Amino acid sequence: MKRMIMTVVLAAAAAAAGAADFDLPHGKWWENERVVQRIGLTEKQQRAISDLVYRHALEMIDLNAGLRKAEVELGALVDRDEFDPAAVRRSFGSFQAAKQKLENERFEMLLAVRAELTAAQWRSLLEIRRHLEQMRENRRPGDGAPGGARPPQNGERRQPPGGEFR
Repeated sequence: MKRMIMTVVLAAAAAAAGAADFDLPHGKWWENERVVQRIGLTEKQQRAISDLVYRHALEMIDLNAGLRKAEVELGALVDRDEFDPAAVRRSFGSFQAAKQKLENERFEMLLAVRAELTAAQWRSLLEIRRHLEQMRENRRPGDGAPGGARPPQNGERRQPPGGEFR
């Protein structure tokens, strides 16, 4: 029973990955000069995006803390010797509600960023994100470079393609 409940909790947490098509590159991409130039972001847009991400990030920090608290409470109820399915169900409902609030806030942030961009900028930004994901997928686990190339380790030197180091 405990295993089933935790499986449901983990499955619910994984469901957030379903909105991947409406996502942004990681980090402060609006401050990355290459991204800014590629999508034609203005200074006004950069400031607006920075401000709205900051405001939403503060809210998401609080919501994430509430989600973690609900997760801990749910786990504690599942692990009790005196198991109460009704209490676990209520706790799971609280967990789901906390998760939904966090996802809603994240979605609102994405909408606000999208509203700051033109359609062409948005398409370019999504293309950059897809490109970055492809690069990540092309890495083998443990590799630090795209395409499976292993970075030099322990002071070893690599020979460049077509010649030796000079």
